[in-house]
This record gives sequence, C-alpha cells and structure tokens, in this order.
Amino acid sequence: MTEQQPVELRFCSQEEGIEAGLADMDRCVETIDYVFGLYNDGRVLMGNPGHDMHGHVTSFPGNLSNAEGLESGPDRRFSAMPAYVGGDIHEMGIKWYGSNITNPAERGLPRSIHTITLNDPLSGKPEFLIDGQVASAMRTGAVAGVGAARIQGDRATTATVIGPGVVGQTSALALDSALDSLETLRIFHPELWKAEAFEAEMAGDLDAEIDPISSPAEAVTGADVTVVAATGSPPPKIEGSWLQDDCLVVPLGDLRTDLSSFDEDLVFCDVRRNTLEFAAHMDWQVMNALAAAVDDGIGLDLEESDLRALHEVVGGEDTASTAGRSILYSPGLPMEDVAWTTRVYENAVEQDLGQTLTMFEEPYFSKPY
Repeated sequence: MTEQQPVELRFCSQEEGIEAGLADMDRCVETIDYVFGLYNDGRVLMGNPGHDMHGHVTSFPGNLSNAEGLESGPDRRFSAMPAYVGGDIHEMGIKWYGSNITNPAERGLPRSIHTITLNDPLSGKPEFLIDGQVASAMRTGAVAGVGAARIQGDRATTATVIGPGVVGQTSALALDSALDSLETLRIFHPELWKAEAFEAEMAGDLDAEIDPISSPAEAVTGADVTVVAATGSPPPKIEGSWLQDDCLVVPLGDLRTDLSSFDEDLVFCDVRRNTLEFAAHMDWQVMNALAAAVDDGIGLDLEESDLRALHEVVGGEDTASTAGRSILYSPGLPMEDVAWTTRVYENAVEQDLGQTLTMFEEPYFSKPY
C-alpha cells in the first residue's frame, strides 16, 4: 500500500490573489476565450446530465414551512457551480456562492459572496482555496469582452456600460482590453454623479475615453456594444428605437427590452442549454423574453437550434455573419471560474504566495485491515 499522504491545500487571501494576477484583465480575457474553445472541443464538463449547466441553484423561500427571514427577492439565491476544464488547465473546481441584493445596505457585505475551490481531477484532493469575489467579477466582465470581440470586433468604436458598479467596472476593463478599435466608453447611471465617480476611479485604467451619461437613450443610441451590468428592480430598459442597425447588447443582469428589436439569426448565448435552463428557473424579464420566443414564438419565433452559441463562434464552427442587431445571453458558467482561478493558482505556486492549510495528516477513520 502506498504511504499515507497528508491532505494539504494552498489558501490565498484576496490581496494575495491580486498579487498573483487575479485582476489582470488582459490575461483573463485571453483565458475565457480559450475555455470557450476548449468547451467547443469537448474538453469541459459541467453540471447536470448534459454537462453544460450553470450549476445547482437553491432559491428562497422554496417550500419551507417557515421562511421567516429567508424571503425571496432579486438575486436571492445560493448556487453550487462545479466544472472540470481540460487542456493545459486540467483542473476540477467548484464555485459556491450566496447572493442577497440587500447585503450592502443592511449588512455591509457584497451582494454576492463567493468561495472557489480547485481539486485534483484524479484524486479529488483539494489544491487551492480562494475568495471568489474578484474572480467571479473578472470572468463575468471578460465574457462580455470576448463576446464583443467575437461578434462586433473592429466594427466597435463606441461602447456603453449600463451600471457603474463592480461588474460595470470589470466589463469596462474587458471591453477596453478586447476591442482594439474602441475609442469611447460611455458609462450610464440615472444619477450622473455616480457615472462621474466611475470616470474618476477608472480613468487611469482605461485607454478609451470615458463619457459619463445620465440619459439611457443618449447612452445607448449610436453605441456599437451595450453591456447591461446593473441590478435592482425594475431592471434597466432599452427601447428598440435606440439601437443602431449594427450593434450588440449583452445583458449580464436583468433587462427590459423587446426581443423583436434584434435580428432572429443574431441571438447568441454562451451554451444553449445553460441559457435556456437559466431562463426556465430565473425570473428575469430578459430571460422570460427568450423563453417565450423559444417556447411560444413570442417576440421572435425561435427554435433552440436557432440560438447561436459563443463557443461555436470561438471554436470556428460558426462562421456566419455577425453584422446586425445582436444580443448575447451569458448568465455565467463554472468553467469560466475554474479556468481563471487555475491561472491564478499557477501564479501563486510559482511566486509562493498564500499559505498551506493542512486538513489532516492522516484520516481519523480508516479500514482496520
């Protein structure tokens, strides 16, 4: 029998993760593009029988007999998001998070609180543990950047970010990184001072000129790419008349818009089944519109097969034109978290950042023979 080995893992604080490159958006965009290509090559596994799902979501109040203090609300959920990513990443991992939109105001906590663990895919041994706040925000913004680069590409000179919060910041960084042609980045908030605060905070990090705007119509009209990165109720609204003939809208949060404003052959998603599963279980208006189009032909008359998948565009399987009014649904995939966190883990090992945690030297229970 092989000699018993201790079970140890590396732990990095958020600050140590930053030192290991956690906030390096150029590398993150590159990694997220790479993992979509891996998925298209059949080298990624995620949850559920189809291995293509966001994860297991637990929403409150469910069927609890006493849900006092656990009432439903916008973004009120827990989710476990496992994935195996192959290629030179070759890691198993899971992101576990809880989300409550009242956290900042009532508890002084972020809206969502994340933990990411990486495991050796052969033994199951935990290898890395890190706070998932930054990784999750980074990969969410990076998907918008990858989508914009793959769908709009060099046609995009003006982009709009609706919402100057955390995901708005990472979306801006990703658009600036992924779009070589980007000249102007508009940032919208109905309270102009918040958009101006974004400009003051982010001006040194972006090459594009930042334009704070408080009018939604002015923010969206003429934009080549619009990323919706706002939370709250009611969600932001985009009128079809504001959209130019060739543009992309990426709703990273909920959005009120008429799906018929977009070309029926330009409805994109990250992975078809993931997006439709999300649409079936999350009561977001923008997701409900997609479900209505696929299930009932409302807004647009779509079949599941009509949805164009980002992984097929990245993988070169989908080479059809992307010019026109397009929308990209990307509710989030655990492969993104695992891929980006692995790159950070590799850097942490190389730079010897973090600390080693010992779970046990030898198991308390074992076979007596």
